[in-house]
Amino acid sequence: MRGRFACPLSQSRELASTMKITRILPLSYISWCLGALARLPLPQPLARLSILIFAGIYKIDPHQATKPLKAFRCIGEFFIRDLKPELRPIEGDVVSPVDARVRGAHPVPERGVIPQVKDKCYSLEALLGDGERARQFLNGYFWNFYLSPSDVHHIYAPVSGEIVQTIHIPGKLWPVNDWALESVESLFAVNERIVSVIESEYGTFAVVMVGATNVGRISLSYDTIITNRYPWQQKALSVTNHPRPIRIGAGEKLGTFNMGSSVILLTEKNMPNVRALNAGQMISYGERLLEASSTC
Repeated sequence: MRGRFACPLSQSRELASTMKITRILPLSYISWCLGALARLPLPQPLARLSILIFAGIYKIDPHQATKPLKAFRCIGEFFIRDLKPELRPIEGDVVSPVDARVRGAHPVPERGVIPQVKDKCYSLEALLGDGERARQFLNGYFWNFYLSPSDVHHIYAPVSGEIVQTIHIPGKLWPVNDWALESVESLFAVNERIVSVIESEYGTFAVVMVGATNVGRISLSYDTIITNRYPWQQKALSVTNHPRPIRIGAGEKLGTFNMGSSVILLTEKNMPNVRALNAGQMISYGERLLEASSTC
C-alpha cells in the first residue's frame, strides 16, 4: 500500500517545493533577459547551428518558414517565423487564432466563473479587467489554447470584423504549464495580458493574449503596445477605445508572442454548431471552429 501512495505524495511535495522557489524569482526580469539573449544577432554559421539544434529539439521543420535559414540572425527571429501561407488555409468564417494544444472548449458558465483545473477557477471580470465587458460574454463560448515552443507564435484574427478596443492588463509572469495551472490561483487572470476586442457579423469576440515566464514580450500588429519592454517600470491597466475601428480579416495577424504562452478566445453568444474539440487536441491557425454547415 505504501508504494501506491508514495508517488502522488512525492509529486505533491515536489510541486510545493517548486512553487516556493518560483515565488521568489524575479520572473519579469528573467523573462526580459532571456528574451534579449534570444534576440541577440549571431554570426551566420552560429545562428544557423543554434536554430538547427532548436528545431531538432522541438521537432520543427525549418523549411516551412517563408524565409530560408540563412535569413535568420538568431533563435528569437526564427521563433517568430512566418509560415508559408499554403500550409495554413483559412477554412471558414470563425477560425482558430493560433497553432496550439486545446486546453478547454465549452460554453461560458452563467456566473462567468471559468474552471482552470480541478478546484481552481477564475472570473471573466478579472480576466478582462472590465466588469461591463465581461458581462457581454456570460452566455458565450470559450476556448483555451496553449502554445508550446514548437508552435508558430503569431496570433491571428479568428473572424473578420473591426477591432474596437484594446485592453492591456499588467500582471505577473507565472509559467502557464500544467503544474502552474494546479498551483497558481486564477493563473490566467493574474498574468499580464492584452485583450483585442473584435466586432463582427458573428457577434463580439475577445482575443486574450496571456503572457508567461519567458513570454514577457507581447507585441501587436495594429498598435504600438509591447509588454515587458522595461520590466522595472510599473504599468497601470490601460483601455484604448479605437475611435476609428481597425478592419481585420479572419487569419490576418493580430500580434506575436516571443515564447510559448496561452490564448483565450471568447464569443459573446453561444453560437450554434460549434465544432467539438477535446482537451489535448492539436489545432492550427485557420482551422474552423464551427461546423462547416454552421450559420449565425
